[in-house]
Amino acid sequence: MKTSVKKTFIDINKEEAWLNEQGQNGLMLIGYHGGIYEFEDVSPVKYQYKIDLPAYTGYKKKEYLTFLEQTGITVVAEYGGRVYLRKNAKDGPLDIYTERQETAKQVNKRLSFYFVTAVSQFMLGLMMLVQILYYEKLEGAPFYIAVVFNTGFMISGTIFFILGIRKYRQYAQPKAERDIWE
Repeated sequence: MKTSVKKTFIDINKEEAWLNEQGQNGLMLIGYHGGIYEFEDVSPVKYQYKIDLPAYTGYKKKEYLTFLEQTGITVVAEYGGRVYLRKNAKDGPLDIYTERQETAKQVNKRLSFYFVTAVSQFMLGLMMLVQILYYEKLEGAPFYIAVVFNTGFMISGTIFFILGIRKYRQYAQPKAERDIWE
């Protein structure tokens, strides 16, 4: 039986955890596009999922995905630079990156969304605020509305920056664990 679930995630790690929860319940991901996950119920089989952000493009990416297929990992979907991978739980763990540097790169890629959004929101609000203050009369409702919106952009950028730092601290490897890898 096929099921479609519409769900949106900002945090890729939470999305991956949710997919793994569905896999433990016997749901096999068969497709993803634009926030709509398509599952097929295959109970009692359990699946593991991983979302990869490969550094490759073009031909190298095709080679990489072919290599993953040869190792028993199924490429379910590609969307927005993400590659959704699936593996049967009885075939062992779904570990793609085993080196410390590669794991750190994946964490940085997964969290870059927060910092890019933070910088763009803050800079947009700041530039628009400076233009309003420079070109407009400092009176009237349009001026105050523009100031409120521009300040809102700057506050939004600050919030995304703080969230990015908190997520980075949450998902980055602790120093003690990094020393073990070295």
